[in-house]
Amino acid sequence: MRKTLVNILKFILSLGLGVMLVWLALRNLSPQDIEKMQDAFVRTNYYWLVPGLAVGMLSNVIRAYRWRLLLNAIGYNPKIGNTIYAVMVMYLGNLVFPRLGEVSRCALLARYENIPIQKSIGTMITERIVDVISMLLIGVYLFFAEYDVLSNFFEQTIFKSKSHSDTSMLKWVIMLLGLFLAIAVWFLLKRFKSHAFVRSVIEKIEGLLEGAKSIFKLKNAWLFIFYSIMVWLCYTLMIYICYQALVETSNASFNSALTLVFFGGIAFIATQGGIGSYPLAVQAVLVLYGIAGVIGYTFGWIVWGVQTVLVIAVGLLSLVLISVTNKATAQSEYKQ
Repeated sequence: MRKTLVNILKFILSLGLGVMLVWLALRNLSPQDIEKMQDAFVRTNYYWLVPGLAVGMLSNVIRAYRWRLLLNAIGYNPKIGNTIYAVMVMYLGNLVFPRLGEVSRCALLARYENIPIQKSIGTMITERIVDVISMLLIGVYLFFAEYDVLSNFFEQTIFKSKSHSDTSMLKWVIMLLGLFLAIAVWFLLKRFKSHAFVRSVIEKIEGLLEGAKSIFKLKNAWLFIFYSIMVWLCYTLMIYICYQALVETSNASFNSALTLVFFGGIAFIATQGGIGSYPLAVQAVLVLYGIAGVIGYTFGWIVWGVQTVLVIAVGLLSLVLISVTNKATAQSEYKQ
């Protein structure tokens, strides 16, 4: 009961934060900014969103194939159709309530494939571990590949410096601080490992490492890694294709799309369904690449809005299809 109340409170706070971010952002817009946003909405070539979002949906299908590999590894072979439907419903559920999607997809396979929820939840946790590791690797890549862009942001907003030598030094300072922090954390974990909180942190880290190692024990480990790469590639391609919908974003780089995927993913964690936070994250990223803040904010709302509508539509359709197709299959088998 207490856990349920805590989850409800988290949901309310997350949704409330999203609504507050929308209100604050709109309040700070001038009449000229609002006119520019309206103009951008009108000028948007929405046809470009179709292939972009199709690639986004493809990432969900690939995710379903990847999940099926994990289920195969524990002795289950669900129909790929049911697995895809379950993944689509997962995204719908996550829009409604935190973690509802994960529970829903496991419950659907329990009902239609007789896979125990406890076992499918174990594979889901492995997937989440892989997603966290993927995000970390993307973050490291962006730190080196897009350092000049990111350092310009820190120069102008935090350090107020325009010296190239200062920028180069900042890179080494950040790397040394990261190394020092890692050593300090390791020392503290070792020194206070008997403390309850520290023990829980160590257990989470060990779980992360075990989850990562378990991937290489899969029969098709390299196929799993390939699917994981394709999931994030599709996310990035979706943004890159959607860039073409607006003149101002049409020349944005592929790496800027990857940067947007990285910070956009964090934004979706910050608020329920990314409401409020996602458009702001898109705005902040695109400003780094020389695109006007108002245009970036508008682009963020366009992508978020259309994607959310699509997730709801496909999720509801998948709920219907998984019921209808399995009922038809059951009737066919009964007649035979």
